[in-house]
Amino acid sequence: MKGRGVRVGLLSTEAIRPVMGGIGVRYLELARRLPALGFDVVLASPGSRDQAAECGLDPRGVRPIAGARVAELLADRQVVVAQGQLANDVVLGLPSTPVVIDLYDPWLVENLHYVETLGLDPWRNDHATWVLQLSTGDFFLCSSAEQRLYYLGFLTALGRVNPERLSHDPTLEGLIGVVPFGVEPALPAPRPLLEARRSGERRVLFGGLYDWYDPFTVLAALDRLPGHDVTLLVVRNPNPGGTPQALFARVEEHCRARGWWGSRVRALDWVPAERRFDLLREVDALVATHVPGLETDLAMRTRFLDALVAGCPAVSSAGGTVARLLDEWRAGWVVPPGDPDGLARALAEVLAGGPAVAERRARGRELAADLAWERVLSPLVAFLAAPRRDPTKDRFAFRPATVAPRDGLAFRLRRRLSRRSPR
Repeated sequence: MKGRGVRVGLLSTEAIRPVMGGIGVRYLELARRLPALGFDVVLASPGSRDQAAECGLDPRGVRPIAGARVAELLADRQVVVAQGQLANDVVLGLPSTPVVIDLYDPWLVENLHYVETLGLDPWRNDHATWVLQLSTGDFFLCSSAEQRLYYLGFLTALGRVNPERLSHDPTLEGLIGVVPFGVEPALPAPRPLLEARRSGERRVLFGGLYDWYDPFTVLAALDRLPGHDVTLLVVRNPNPGGTPQALFARVEEHCRARGWWGSRVRALDWVPAERRFDLLREVDALVATHVPGLETDLAMRTRFLDALVAGCPAVSSAGGTVARLLDEWRAGWVVPPGDPDGLARALAEVLAGGPAVAERRARGRELAADLAWERVLSPLVAFLAAPRRDPTKDRFAFRPATVAPRDGLAFRLRRRLSRRSPR
C-alpha cells in the first residue's frame, strides 16, 4: 500500500465533533481516508474521543490535546500534518520530525478584517506565526493556484526558495502542493432537515456571515425579485467566541428594521457536518457575494464545492478561485461585485429553472468529480509516503522580526472601557 505503515500525526485547531466548520471537516476526512491508503494515523485536536467517535472515527486513534503537550502527543509520529497556531508547538517541539504545514485556510489574511474589533495583536501574532511556520516547515499545502503563488512569494522572502532547492526541484512541487477541499464521490441518502415550505416559497442559502462577505447586495437583489416568494437563509457560526460576528449583527439589525427578520430572512443554527448536503438539497440556490480584496482572491469557498456535488445551483460574485472555476466550467452564475441588478437577474434565471439551469448543474457535478478527495490528496499522499526534512532550510531560511505600531488611542480606550464594564 502507498502508506506502508508510515506513522502520521494530524493536528487540527478545530475540535472534531458533529457541529464543526471547514477545518474540522477537512481533518475528519484526512483521518478517515489516509488509513485506507496504508498510513498509521492518529488525530490530535481540542475535541474529545467521544466527539470524534460520533463522527465515525475510532477513538483509539484520537488524542485530545486538552491538558497535554502537543509535541509529546505526537512524538511517536514519523511525520506530522499541522494547521493553525497549534502547528507552532510541532515545529518547535519536534525539530527533527518532518512537518507538513497546511495553509489551506489563509487565516492571517482573514483576521485582517477584524482589526477594528480585535486591534493589532492578532496581526502581530499571526505574522510571527507564519514567519515561524514557513521558515521551518518541510512541505506546505494550499488550496489553489492563486494561493500557491501567494505563498511562494512568502517562502521566497524567507529563503525557502533558494538555489539548492531549485536545482533539484525546479517546479517546487516538492515544497508546496495544491490540496484543496475535496468532495464526496457519493452522498448519503437524503433526510428531511428544514421545516415544510410555504406554498410557492423559494429558498436561497447564503450560509455563514464573515466580514469579507457582502450580504447586503443579496438583500438588495431580493427587492428586485417581486415575482418570487424568496426566503434567504443565513447561518449562525458554531464558534462565536473565536470568530467576531459583527456582520451577522449588522444584517440582523438591517432586516429587523425592514420587518424581514424571521420571515424573508431567517437564521439557522449551524448544521452538523453530515447533514450539510441535506440543507443544500432543500434550497433552490446557494448565493454568496463577497467584498473584492485579498481574502477573496485567495479563498476557496468550500460551501460552493459542497453545493456543486449536491446539485445545488451556485451564484457567486466575481473574484477568487471558485468564481474562476464556475466561469471556466460554466458550472454556475458569476456576477460583478456589488451589482444587485445583475444578481437579481441571475437569481431569476435560477429560480425559473429549465434546461439551461439543468445543464449548469450537470457541469457543476463534473467539476465536483474533478475535486474528489482521492484525487486532490495526491500531493500530500506522495509526501507522506516518503517524508523528509528539507535540508536547504537549515542553510538558507531565516526569520525576520514582525513589526507593528501600537494600537490607536481610540481602540485602546474602547478596550479599556470594555474591560471595566460589568459582564
